[in-house]
This record gives sequence, structure tokens and C-alpha cells, in this order.
Amino acid sequence: MPSYKAAEPVSRPDYVEAGEYTVEVLNADESVSKQGNELIELKLKIEPSGAILYDNLVFTPNAFWKIDAFRLATGEEVTPDEEVEITGDGLIGRTGRARLIVEEYNGRKRNKIAAWLPPEAPAATAKKGGPKNENEPF
Repeated sequence: MPSYKAAEPVSRPDYVEAGEYTVEVLNADESVSKQGNELIELKLKIEPSGAILYDNLVFTPNAFWKIDAFRLATGEEVTPDEEVEITGDGLIGRTGRARLIVEEYNGRKRNKIAAWLPPEAPAATAKKGGPKNENEPF
């Protein structure tokens, strides 16, 4: 029989304010849309709040751009014209950046992904204590 140690109840937020956040894939279920297209239903956790949101990757030519954006945002290299196989299990645990918006649905606010964002390039760092001008070796 499973057991756990109870703590003070803390409510998880339903949504966060619009903006850019890191999200983690908690679950990825392979399914078929009403139109008959293969899809992966993503359950995502917004960091650091813990709010949950959902998104779908639909395998239809009109939506391949979104799958590519997701793959890039979660650290995968995207090569044009490459044949790619994706499984739901292979997406669990991935993290990436996304721009979130807030929508109201049935009187409740919730988040929706407006865009998957590519990883940020490492910022150029200034040398501390480096040469005062380009002719000085140190």
C-alpha cells in the first residue's frame, strides 16, 4: 500500500502571467486527432511556479513548423529535409523556453503556448582584468 508524509496543503497556480518561461515535459501521449492526424499531447510544467499547461504536436504538413520549433527549443538539432521519428516517451523530461499567453476558458484563466523559443546563444562575456588596449599582451 503506498504511503507518504502529509505536509501543509499548498495550492498550485492555475496559470502564470504572460511572458517567457522554461517549461518541462511531464507527459507525452501519442494519440490521433478528430481529423485522423497523429499527434502527441504534451503535459507541461511551468518553472518555477509549477503551473500546468497542455500543448499538442500535430503531425500534418501545415504543423511541421511547430514540431521543428519544439525540437529546437528543447535542444534538438533541426536539419531541413531530415526524416524524423518522434515518440512520446522520448519527449518526457525535456525542457525548453516558450512564450506563454493567458486565455480565459469557461471563466478560468489558463496558459497557452504562443511560441516555442530557440535556446539563447551564450552571451559574449567581457574579459575582466584583460588588456587595456589591443597592443598589450596582458
